[in-house]
Amino acid sequence: MEAKGAEGQQNPRSWHRPVLAAAAGVISLRRKVGRRPRLHQASRGGDSKAPPEPRARGPRSERDVANDVVFGVVAVDLLFNHDRLDMEVGEAFRRSVYDPAWKRLRYYSDSTAPEARSPAKSWRLQDRTLERQFSLSCFYTEQATRDLQLSRMQDPLIPSMQRTSRSLLEEAGVRATDDPVSNALIAWMAHNLQVSTDSSGDAEWLHCRGRPWGYAVGKPEVSEWLLPVFVEHDRSSHAERMALLAIGNLVKSSGGKLHPDSPVKGMVSVYATHTPCISCMAVFCQFKQRLPGVKLYVCFDKWGETNRWIDEPKTLPQEESDETA
Repeated sequence: MEAKGAEGQQNPRSWHRPVLAAAAGVISLRRKVGRRPRLHQASRGGDSKAPPEPRARGPRSERDVANDVVFGVVAVDLLFNHDRLDMEVGEAFRRSVYDPAWKRLRYYSDSTAPEARSPAKSWRLQDRTLERQFSLSCFYTEQATRDLQLSRMQDPLIPSMQRTSRSLLEEAGVRATDDPVSNALIAWMAHNLQVSTDSSGDAEWLHCRGRPWGYAVGKPEVSEWLLPVFVEHDRSSHAERMALLAIGNLVKSSGGKLHPDSPVKGMVSVYATHTPCISCMAVFCQFKQRLPGVKLYVCFDKWGETNRWIDEPKTLPQEESDETA
């Protein structure tokens, strides 16, 4: 039974037990496999019957590992949101989940990798490590943007991106729920690019001070780059990916190529109203891989911050409030 306050209300600290239980149970992903059973000595009463040996566990499947990782991501988000993510739990998550995923993301952002100069073999990015988790959690996604040199959390465009995106969510009637739906999320993008053609050497400037991108209606066409990662469901229509696919279309329509040796330079800023998923993080890395001359900046808000903004009652002008009264 949950502890109750003096007035019968639930103790505000009652979340602490289930959250810590989740962290203790799923963050310690390093299972103690292969431990030798202890040797039991005969009792003084002369009973030499030893207890039955523990049943040997079979090898853990990829699904078992993925389930542990997903629960770990959820637990870390809970702990972080309640300011209870301590160093021990964080380091265990880093070693077990973050570091393997970050190494793969770093590989996909390397413009010297073979994939950067070879055509895609599938409509999606098939990577067993990235397919284990839908996200790196809010805290470690922000860490990944810094480690991958994508972070620009002090971008001067952020206030404008936030105001416009939140206003659009409000106008669209998006409900302030704890778990947002991906087709209701917005990505805001601004760019300033210089595209040079190989034939004439002339350069064309492509500039946009910012515009919103939403979830694609219907399944988008198979792309030659920016492959999504399939985790639990198809993530190819996410707003962040649609925004960067539009950059590729602009580059190609201006005579440029999506290739590491292409002389395309400039800057692209992407703001998301929600923590980017693992598929969107892979898309950001592939963008860096194919267009290393373009600096990509990524910033985002936790959904809780966006949620609170669209859930707040807006103050009516004085005349309207008087008439309503």
